[in-house]
Formats: sequence, structure tokens, C-alpha cells
Amino acid sequence: MLWLGLFLPRLPIDVFLQGIDNTPGSDPLLAVCDRTKVLHASPAALALGIRPGIKRATALAQAASLQIVERAPAIEQDALERLASWALQFTPCVSLQASSLSPRPGSATLPAPRAAGTIRRRSTRSASTAKDFGLLLEIEPSLRLFGGRDALIARLREGIAQLGFSAQLGCAPTAAAAWLFCRHADGILTAGQAHMNAQLAELPVEVLDYAAPHLDSLQTLGIANLRDLVQLPRAGLARRFGKDLLGELDRALGREPDPRIWFTAPERFSARLELLAQVEHAQGLLFGARRLLMQLAGWLGARHAATRTVQIRIEHDDLPPTIIELRAAEPTRDAQRLSSLLRERLAITRLAQPAHTLALHCEQIHPLAAGNEELFPVPASMHESLGRLIERLGARLGHNQVQRLLLVQDHRPESAWRAEAVDDMATLGPTGQRTTEHALPRPIWLLPRPVALTERSNRPYWHGPLTLLAGPERIESGWWDGALVQRDYFIASDESGAMLWLYRERVPDAQTRQGWFLHGRFG
Repeated sequence: MLWLGLFLPRLPIDVFLQGIDNTPGSDPLLAVCDRTKVLHASPAALALGIRPGIKRATALAQAASLQIVERAPAIEQDALERLASWALQFTPCVSLQASSLSPRPGSATLPAPRAAGTIRRRSTRSASTAKDFGLLLEIEPSLRLFGGRDALIARLREGIAQLGFSAQLGCAPTAAAAWLFCRHADGILTAGQAHMNAQLAELPVEVLDYAAPHLDSLQTLGIANLRDLVQLPRAGLARRFGKDLLGELDRALGREPDPRIWFTAPERFSARLELLAQVEHAQGLLFGARRLLMQLAGWLGARHAATRTVQIRIEHDDLPPTIIELRAAEPTRDAQRLSSLLRERLAITRLAQPAHTLALHCEQIHPLAAGNEELFPVPASMHESLGRLIERLGARLGHNQVQRLLLVQDHRPESAWRAEAVDDMATLGPTGQRTTEHALPRPIWLLPRPVALTERSNRPYWHGPLTLLAGPERIESGWWDGALVQRDYFIASDESGAMLWLYRERVPDAQTRQGWFLHGRFG
């Protein structure tokens, strides 16, 4: 087996920075604290000398404009689970990992937090019992699909950065060793057992969770790294420092089984993003919403599915939430495609009140297999381009403003078609059919209303005498809906040779005594 450890050292602060564009100059002065001390600081705050471990009062003295938020274990747990759902698109074997002194290291849950409120009311409970947490992925079955270990790790790094998280990665044949590697440093990648053992031997003894209570004693004995620890007698090591420390070391070396609890993605996708500051303009929500859409795309990829409808709720303090529904022309799990639709919708959306939270929900999904890339345009890619155009027009103009023409089984020309909103690309195309073949060709263009013609020398007249070329085609229909027609259609030409489509009422109009009408033109 081959395991990839993914350690999130800055998750407590990353969860607050997800809705903020990380372009230069946009980094806020932010610090995450427990009751008394700073736990994490943003890059802008670190540049001012605000370091983890200093007191809150000291941090505020160094930067009066520093924004301080309490650590939010509930938000961290939710973010970790959503990241696990996203990672399932790379491998079905994903395990949540939390480092804590518990009877079963590597358990799949973080400490249970108190009920969550807003960012300003989050629990102030210290999270020192779960200082390190991340994910463990068994990636060996996925290497061929993603082009090898390095290519898979590159895709993971790129995706994690786009989601707004900082991560350290480590790779090893055992899950426990991969976790120790990624916690110690970024980029320790081993493949074979011998290479893993050599790298483990160089790690400091502090990386072991169960060594924390005994660091002073280990230092007194001259134990600086895992090589020194392995050389101690096993019986004496277990008797003096406990069996848990020896078990943790054995799991890393592959000497002891390390069963994992696999993470299962939820049946429905739901994600929330609490904004660090109130947002007044709808377009300012696009950056945070795009990250939620990327998480949705990963969840859909893990389920081999796609969706056509996504609901985004923009929450305010005193008003009901503003709801934006994204409707795709066909099932998709392309985050960029959904982001383009959202950009069009936000451009025409006005917020009645500043927003403090974004929520994304997706309930209806459709099975969708991964598509193949094509070198040259094919009908499927052209169909997809048309779908994207329809989606953008619908998002900008309104869903009911993008319509298509459908055939109706009716012999009356003015009733043989209808316009309806494009709702599903799967049904886009010719629909409906004629029950019989027409005796005469019919023109593409019909006049909005038939134009009455005069008659001279027993011939229809319109800017000159008309010559009948073909016909008649008799249509008698519509008695059931009160719009009875009794017509004989002809193809005619004028003096310039233009082809016209006209008909004669079998029962002339009682008022005008005229029976000839122009109904359409041929191209």
C-alpha cells in the first residue's frame, strides 16, 4: 500500500480566510486566539510581528486595527469533512486524522465542539486537545488513473490551494508514517520500506503523540530521534513510557496493524461559508462562492454524478436570505461552468442588506461518467458549447427569456408551432412531427398576420398581378377549439419572380367580400 498524509497546519485561520481573495494587498490583519493567546495569524499580521503564543493584549498593542476571532472547532470540523468529500474524487479510501492523546491514535473525529453560532459568537473552548489534524489517503490504486504519484500529488496541491487551505504532504507505505512525515515537514515522499525506515529514523522524537508527556525524560536519556528510540530495549521502553508509545512507533514502522475508519461522503451536499466581514455588493461574494462550487465539484466527482440545479443562499442579519438558483442546461460537475453562471447572476443581483454568510445546497444529482477529451471538435463538443451559451443567456436575461421553437401536430400553419423556455439540453433539437406529408412545400417565414389581397381579372393582386404555380392544398381544421379554418393554399410568384404562399378562403369574408390572403414568403 501507499499512503499520502495531508496535514493542515493553518486550518484554524484558513477557515476564516476562505471568502477573501488572496491577491496581494487583500490580506487582512487577522489573528485566531483562544481565551488568552494568539494561535494563528494572517501573513499581514505576521509581518507586523504578531506571532503565535503571544497574549491577546500584546497583539492588540502591536496592531490596533488587528481583527481577533475565537477559534471555531465546529467550523474546522465541517471544513475538514468537506475537504475529505472533495478528496474522494482521487481515491475512495480517505480517513480523517486527528493527533491527540487518546486510546486510539488516528481516530476519525476531532473533539466535539459546542453549538456553533456566528463568527462573533463562536465557542471559546481551547482546542489544544486536537492541535494537529488532516487527512490520510490510500493512493496506490489511483496512481495509474492519475498518471503516477507525482502527477496525483501535483493535482492535490493545486486543488487544495484553490480551495483556500495550506497543506503539508507526506507519502509512505504505512498510514502512521505518512502522517508523521507530513506533520514534520512538507514533501517527504518515500516508496519502499527501506527508504521509509531510513527517513523515520531521522525524525525527532517530538513527532510522536505519546512522547509528549515524556520529552524531559527522553532528553535526559539522550533520545533525540526515532533511531535512538528504536535502539532501546522494547520491554524497558514499554514499562517506562507506556505501551501506547511503543504501539505508535510500531504502527509507523509497519510492525502493528493500523485499521482506519473510512470517511463516507454525505448523500446531499451542503456547505456554509461565514464571511470575515459584511459584504455589501453581490459581486463581492463570487470569490467565496467559487470555492464552495469547487468543493461541490469534488463531491460530485466522488459520486460519479453531476447536477443541473444549485441553490446559493445569501444570509443577512435582519432580512430573509437572498436565494440564487443556478440552472444548467445539462447535468455538469464543472466548477468553472457553474462559476460563470454565478457571475452572470451576481452581476444583476442587488443585495437589500449586507451579507454575512454564504450557503450552498445541492440535492438533485444525475449519474455522469467521466468524459473523454477530443482533439478536434465533434458534435458532442458543439452541443456542449451551445448548452453553455444557453446557460449564460438564461442567467443574464432570465430563464424564461431563452426560448426554442417546437413543432405541434396541427395542420393550421399558425398553430403548428409554439415557443417555450429551454429547460433541458437533452431535449433540445427537433421535436414533434407531422401526421401527414404536405401536398405543397411550406415557407419558413410566415407573416405575423395574413395580409388581405385584392383580386383583378380573377387573379390575386399584390403590387402587381400574381401567377399561381401550384395548388391547391386544402386545409379544414380547428373546429374543436373555435378557430375553424377552411382554406385552399397556393404557391404563387409576382412579376419579379419572388415566391409567395397564399390562400383563398373557401367562404369569403362577409364584410370585405375578399377571399385571397398572403400568408408567407419563400426564401
